[in-house]
Amino acid sequence: MDAKARNCLLQHREALEKDIKTSYIMDHMISDSVLTIVEEEKVKSQTTQYQRAAALITMILNKDNGAYISFYNALLHEGYKDLAALLHSGLPLVSSSSGKDTDGGITSFVRTVLCEGGVPQRPVVFVTRKKLVNAIQQKLWKLNGDPGWVTIYGMAGCGKSVLAAEAVRDHSLLEGCFPGGVHWVSVGKQDKSGLLMKLQNLCTRLDQEESFSQRLPLNIEEAKDRLRVLMLRKHPRYRRSNVGSVGDLTGILRTPCSR
Repeated sequence: MDAKARNCLLQHREALEKDIKTSYIMDHMISDSVLTIVEEEKVKSQTTQYQRAAALITMILNKDNGAYISFYNALLHEGYKDLAALLHSGLPLVSSSSGKDTDGGITSFVRTVLCEGGVPQRPVVFVTRKKLVNAIQQKLWKLNGDPGWVTIYGMAGCGKSVLAAEAVRDHSLLEGCFPGGVHWVSVGKQDKSGLLMKLQNLCTRLDQEESFSQRLPLNIEEAKDRLRVLMLRKHPRYRRSNVGSVGDLTGILRTPCSR
């Protein structure tokens, strides 16, 4: 860990140990692969909340920059904004012990494709999770051009959207799997009119050549039919964000050609 980050953590250790509840914070850190299940159990074995917080911070002090950043993000996610603000000045300039720029290797082609598809940029504070990203990419490659789903699931705030975006931040994957581009769609809970608007927007984005008439689909069934044809022609990948359940996922668009 950088000296600046370490000193900042030591400086504010007392305030952190006094206020934080470790359970949900450790869930985030485990998701980021900077804390192990064994380490979590060691923290949980402590008697009081204060002792658990102290044990967790001691572990973080013995880890790298990624652990500091993960801890900082977890504080933000769990509502400890004041405590996160104390650690902000100590944030490392790089996201991992390798010291590599987090944007390293991203080509202009990748930036353009993702920008056009509305894929969110990396967060300001970013933790590399290569193992999980590689696993998602392997699942996408295994589709081998066939229609299919790769679903990322987990608790709120664990980084599903960041992982999905990071998985397609790869030149060869975009060229090999998604010659039609990548389209990011944030769905959440929608009524029928809201869902129709989402589908109409996706139709417009996919039909830049105006293969269909300029008239937008008038209902959900028509929109689904048009998207089905467009997906077959364009072979894009689209990512649905904020889907609440499997039922919501399959109900959004029952098309045999989505990824």
